[in-house]
Amino acid sequence: MSGSNGIAIGSVLVLDKKKRKVQPKKIKSDTILSHLKRYAKSKEKFLNELDDLTENLDNKTASILETQKHIASDIEIEKRVNTSIEVDQYSVDFAIYKVFNEFIERLKESGSELFQQRIIDIENIRDRLIDLSCEDEQKLEIEKGAILIVKEISPTDLVTFYEKGVKALVMDKGGVTSHAAIIAQSLNLPCIVSAKEAVNTASSSKHAILDATNGELILDPEKQTLDKFKKEIRRLQKETKTKDILKKPSFTKDGIEFHLRANIEFTQELNLAKEFGAEGIGLLRTEALLYGGITKKSEAEQDKFYEEILSQTEGPVVIRLFDVGGDKLNFHTPDEDNPFLGWRGIRMLLDEEEMFRGQLRSILKVAGKYPGQVKILVPMISMVEEIRLVKEKIAQLKSDLVNEKLTVDDSIPLGIMIEVPSAALLADHLAKEVDFFSIGTNDLTQYTLAVDRGNEQICTLYQQNHPSVLKLIKMTYKAAKENKIEISVCGELAGDEIGAACLLGMGITDLSMSPSHLPKVKELLINRSFEDLSRFSKAVLSCSTTAEIKHLYNNWD
Repeated sequence: MSGSNGIAIGSVLVLDKKKRKVQPKKIKSDTILSHLKRYAKSKEKFLNELDDLTENLDNKTASILETQKHIASDIEIEKRVNTSIEVDQYSVDFAIYKVFNEFIERLKESGSELFQQRIIDIENIRDRLIDLSCEDEQKLEIEKGAILIVKEISPTDLVTFYEKGVKALVMDKGGVTSHAAIIAQSLNLPCIVSAKEAVNTASSSKHAILDATNGELILDPEKQTLDKFKKEIRRLQKETKTKDILKKPSFTKDGIEFHLRANIEFTQELNLAKEFGAEGIGLLRTEALLYGGITKKSEAEQDKFYEEILSQTEGPVVIRLFDVGGDKLNFHTPDEDNPFLGWRGIRMLLDEEEMFRGQLRSILKVAGKYPGQVKILVPMISMVEEIRLVKEKIAQLKSDLVNEKLTVDDSIPLGIMIEVPSAALLADHLAKEVDFFSIGTNDLTQYTLAVDRGNEQICTLYQQNHPSVLKLIKMTYKAAKENKIEISVCGELAGDEIGAACLLGMGITDLSMSPSHLPKVKELLINRSFEDLSRFSKAVLSCSTTAEIKHLYNNWD
């Protein structure tokens, strides 16, 4: 499966890294200070490594490494590691292992995709700190231009290999939304993910071609195949038209205007969104505020974050409320058998009064400073009653802020995520309660097809272009149009050419996506008429399989 498009030709570098075995070893009292110093020294070395790696990287990649710095520097983690050494008298390597594993286990139980993806990052921080504390690491020689083949890889390791000359990546595990895939996109590294048994298959190979666009790894290719791909690389290099495309206005060939916005999570991503011509922020994820480095952010810290985003953004900013499971908030929270179907999104927020109140207050305060720019987006809505409870809460908080002599935007739009089939089916009723819909195709696909998008065993069944998903989107669009409310799409489908063509053809002219996807989507849409797109959309909705839809697109005149 393609994680980052492109073609690479180079030597094969297979890395089957074995994790260091760590045992629960007790230490003597007179060695405690030594172990505390080794932990402090290993942490300092790791942070210095991250600082060195961050130089000369784009903001998107740097922000991911910055998150690792926050986690490694977390005061609570440091306190627990030191306590494990001083009080429990565990060796430094096991103390690190034990404390980080406690957090990892909590994240594994989460229903949040953000935290599921962050597990590999935290495991890498844990393993790197252990290696540095043991001070016996080995150096690896890397040939420039190599194609790296691994089971999985952390963001820091990938950036390190990139700086040493690796030009492409193949992973046995991982998905298209993993941090490794996101960084590969930022670094323009061709990458394929979920390549089963690639490490074992390529272990005896010397050279390879990686056609990441088509998800193909060709080991020890013949000369004829090499010549073919070298020619294709030259052709692709000549097709770099991004800057010219971004300068053009966002209109179809027959004059229908559309809007392309950015999905972001960190302030560091704003420059990339601007660079690629995003018309505002169509989805501002806020989960990193809740647990940016394991520790929850205060209301004042949230105020600062929203202020930074709004002050640097032209156009609307759609702020999604916290969309995470609640099991990580308290060690005593009961385990959930199915966290994706459990206590997450608005369900958790309505129960967590203090958290919900703090975030809404912060958003309403910044909206008062930037009237007409902020929109509030509520996740995981599945029934009308939930919206009414949210509206009551917002009304009360607005009244409180007015009593505190603070400026309030009385017309701040309230919208909901359409990401649960019940919401799509009830869209005509839900539309009467809100100002806009934002369709989250990632979860809508997951729940419609009953496919856990993080499950590698069934990842091929996760198809956002599936006819059933598209029909639910069409139903939702119809309800929005009839009730005269705005509608947009903020899931990965909006950043896919087939998806974008179909969505605009339906009449949805507001699409939000990862900033790196903006140029290709804009190029497609400005080179088609709305009439063409509409015909394509109608044809797609008559298909019965994703394969039929792909064939239809590939043969679209």
